[in-house]
Amino acid sequence: MLKAEDCAIVDMAVHASVYEGLYETNVKRFPHNSLIHLERALVDVQSKYLTRIVVIDGVYSQDGGLSKMEEIYELTKKYGAFLMVDDAHGIGVLGQTGRGAIEIFSLLDKIDIISGTLSKAFGHIGGFVIAKPEVANYLKFQSRQQVFSSTSTPAAAGLLKAIDLIDEEPEWRIKLADNVTYYKKGLLDLKLDIGTTASPIIPIKIGNAHKTGNAARLLLEAGVYVNAIVYPGVSRKDARIRTSLMATHTREHIDKVLNAFEYVNQRLQIAKGE
Repeated sequence: MLKAEDCAIVDMAVHASVYEGLYETNVKRFPHNSLIHLERALVDVQSKYLTRIVVIDGVYSQDGGLSKMEEIYELTKKYGAFLMVDDAHGIGVLGQTGRGAIEIFSLLDKIDIISGTLSKAFGHIGGFVIAKPEVANYLKFQSRQQVFSSTSTPAAAGLLKAIDLIDEEPEWRIKLADNVTYYKKGLLDLKLDIGTTASPIIPIKIGNAHKTGNAARLLLEAGVYVNAIVYPGVSRKDARIRTSLMATHTREHIDKVLNAFEYVNQRLQIAKGE
């Protein structure tokens, strides 16, 4: 979509898949959620490139935190750029009606391009892009990922029901939110570092890659599957255990996980200050 005469200004914490779409264009990166550095980049590219587009996530996949979307939107429009938000981890989960992080900031009718996945809240495969008709048509014929992709299988019809269920059964979002609150409190009571998460993605930050690997092994032995995230998934000093909650997790499930983390902390001293 973006060519040699264009430029993407990208939050350094965006999902790795974003970078796969930027190999034919110019890219500037700014530190995560840093408005000062974003504005500096927007000023720098304002007269140099035909199309300038800021790319951010709604919910960031490793920390589970939200973008500073409202302020980023204002800056983007101030300097005449487009804003693209990948809300793969927010849509179906966050917002009053499950429309994602963008709904939280009341920007659903303002974001230029919204992308997301069908593999999380909708329980399918593939992804989607939402934009004005002229942008959508341009992508259909100019995006290599679109032109050379396969047609969805008949199973995609299930997506229509999944979309309906977001509206018809809000109790699942309420249950998920209750699980997140309960789980986060339990982790904080153990003095574990969960960063700034504001979503069902909840990291337990450890910092040491070797200790993180050992923690994941001990958790698995206790019957708890987690993702050990180390370099290059995150910086060398930012290794963590990444956990994700679902609405179908019970209190018994969560208590089992919390008890396992308590055991791991006793063995490895992964709590803050230890």
